[in-house]
Amino acid sequence: MKKACTLLFSILSTYFVFSQRVDLDKYNFNASYVELPKMVIDTSFKTYFVEFDASSAILRDLEHLDLQEMVEIEGWRKLSNKGHVKIFTRLEDVFVENVDVKERVEVLKDKNGKETGKRTYYYLQVVYSFAADAKVSDYKGNSVTTLTLANRDERETYNSQEFSSLIEASLYYKFRGLDFTKDIGKRAVRNALNYLGNTMTYNFGYSARTVTDFLWILDSKRHPEYDAHRRAWMTFKQAMFQMNAEESLEEVKRSLVPVIDYYEKIKKNYTSRSKGDRKLRYASCFNLAKIYYYLDDPDSAMRQAGELMINEFDERDGRRLEAIATELKNVFRQSKFNTRHFPLNTENYAAPQTVSVRQ
Repeated sequence: MKKACTLLFSILSTYFVFSQRVDLDKYNFNASYVELPKMVIDTSFKTYFVEFDASSAILRDLEHLDLQEMVEIEGWRKLSNKGHVKIFTRLEDVFVENVDVKERVEVLKDKNGKETGKRTYYYLQVVYSFAADAKVSDYKGNSVTTLTLANRDERETYNSQEFSSLIEASLYYKFRGLDFTKDIGKRAVRNALNYLGNTMTYNFGYSARTVTDFLWILDSKRHPEYDAHRRAWMTFKQAMFQMNAEESLEEVKRSLVPVIDYYEKIKKNYTSRSKGDRKLRYASCFNLAKIYYYLDDPDSAMRQAGELMINEFDERDGRRLEAIATELKNVFRQSKFNTRHFPLNTENYAAPQTVSVRQ
């Protein structure tokens, strides 16, 4: 009888330990928000226009290209003139500095991988230089920023299409050299203006983004919190599905109240220093930090990250979450926004009432 009781106790103890095992899995979700400006600028500025200074030679190379259309700042409205911000862009000529015929050898093999021969292709490799810059100022004549779009000291390389013979590659440049140079000019200007638009968008724009992130979800089926953890995840995912970068977060916040309450309850109910309890608290703090971050509440996200660090399970995650929450708080302070969710009605943006003659 004593042996039977001992055996039963051992079995029950093993079952209890197994049932309390805590395995966590990553579950992905999408979140949408408006990326705010990284540099300080008057938040009432929402329109811009672009002026170009280019030689007649490069303008000939760029025929049929609309330079204005090639510069876009997301979240701003482009005007033909008299915007809040002027982007004065200077494009210098493209200088071809060296032209060589290069070759590429292709090794031919049969279906067994045995080499059966070689085939040689020839192409033109052109080394060229180009220079461009942009000076950005506001409608009052104040300097906003200056950008180097291309530096003549940094040589660029352009490869032509491939030819089957050396003579064909040589004749191509001899008889099509002008078209070839035009292609290089278009490539250089496109790269410069794409860089201009991307940099202005990153520094001063408002771009709607959708990112993929994850929460830690309990994956131990015999744990008493398994079903509740899954329900919280499904509620969270449905709420995030409703999130729109250009809409208020109020509805999403209401939907996430029970999820936040659940994770807070877990932290209070599982307080021991056992590995299982610490993993549950870790998941709760981690998930809450992510939730508050995407709800544009960096202070609450930082508090959860701080709790995660003192939980002694994975301090590195706590530091990372604290860092991104701190960055968001700084962006809010700098941009004078308190949310990343608002409409981008660019078609309604108008030029400033008064435009300085200094422009």
